[in-house]
Amino acid sequence: MTAPLARLMPSPARPSLMRRSEERRREHRHTTRYTATLETARSGVMKVELADVSTHGCCIRAPDNDDRTDWLRQGTFVSIRLEDSSAPEAAKLEAVVRWVRGHTAGMEFLRPVPPGRLDWRELMDFGLEA
Repeated sequence: MTAPLARLMPSPARPSLMRRSEERRREHRHTTRYTATLETARSGVMKVELADVSTHGCCIRAPDNDDRTDWLRQGTFVSIRLEDSSAPEAAKLEAVVRWVRGHTAGMEFLRPVPPGRLDWRELMDFGLEA
C-alpha cells in the first residue's frame, strides 16, 4: 500500500468548523435600536433599524412589511446614515453587505468609524434608542 501513514491513522478530534459569529468578529457589537437610512448607488433608499453596531460594521433590520429588500444582496455597496444626524452627507458611512437573512443584513464598513464621529460613537458607548 502506498498511502501516506497519516491517512491510515485515526484523525484527531477537530474543533468545530463552525465558530460562533462573535468569535469571528474583530470586536464586540453594541446592541442598539436606532433609525437609519440605507441607500445604494441604484437609488434604493429605505428606512431601517440598526440592531447592533461596532467600529467595523453593523446589523440592520428592515420592516417586515417592506418588500423592497430584494435589492439588498450580499456584496452590494451601501451608504448608511443615522436618522437624526445633523450633517447628512458627512454623516453617511459607506459599507458592503456581507450577509442577508430575510429582512436582516450584516454590513462591514469600508473604513472604521472615525473617532470624531460622535453620533456613531455614542451609539457604541450608550446603545441609544430612537
